[in-house]
Amino acid sequence: MHPQERIEPVLDSATASFGITALNELQELYNGKSITEDGSFALEVLQYINEKVDDFKKKDGRLYAIYGTPAENLCGVQVKQFRKKYGIVENVSDREYVSNSFHCHVSEKILPTEKQNKEYRFWELCNGGKIQYVKYPIGYNLDALSTLIDRAMEMGYYEGINLDLSYCDDCGHKFQDDEIEDVCPSCGSKHLTKINRMNGYLAYSQLTVTLPNGQLHTYSRLSDHKMAEVKDRYSM
Repeated sequence: MHPQERIEPVLDSATASFGITALNELQELYNGKSITEDGSFALEVLQYINEKVDDFKKKDGRLYAIYGTPAENLCGVQVKQFRKKYGIVENVSDREYVSNSFHCHVSEKILPTEKQNKEYRFWELCNGGKIQYVKYPIGYNLDALSTLIDRAMEMGYYEGINLDLSYCDDCGHKFQDDEIEDVCPSCGSKHLTKINRMNGYLAYSQLTVTLPNGQLHTYSRLSDHKMAEVKDRYSM
């Protein structure tokens, strides 16, 4: 294609996806309950959006779909936009991020099977792109983990497995979920590395290095609002 050619002729074979985020916060705004507790209004809204998408398809013959957005920077931008207009609302805009896609809130203390079940009703309504996440503690029973992955596949899920990894760069100690991670309990070192899932990929949430002047410097590859989400994570 020539740089000056118009793209309109190729749009007939392309799909335009409408991204959705914060369905959990929408449900909270509606009746003060999360998707885990209720979710019926969030489901109703997503069904309505799909109906509108079908209308668009019939009107112009183009392909449209709903995308369960894995918001990285947007999850923080949307909170700022909401606060500017409506202020701080409990469980809606009182955190530094909104929930991605149709996911249950990351802080929900629910079992992996419960999370799979709660999010399943939204699954076929986001066919422009989607993923389902479940978090497991380091050292989780591998046979049980295999069974849960099989269950997700039987449900038709594209399943993401989250196993947060924190370790000491000096002695190799791997932190368990209940350990304080400021210093290594084995050797006392502050040279720690923490790796978390950033939506669809892994990233350093903490990496501590020694500068030429001997001082320790800690940095993260994640934004502040995504780091706030990581700290809240229980089920994701």
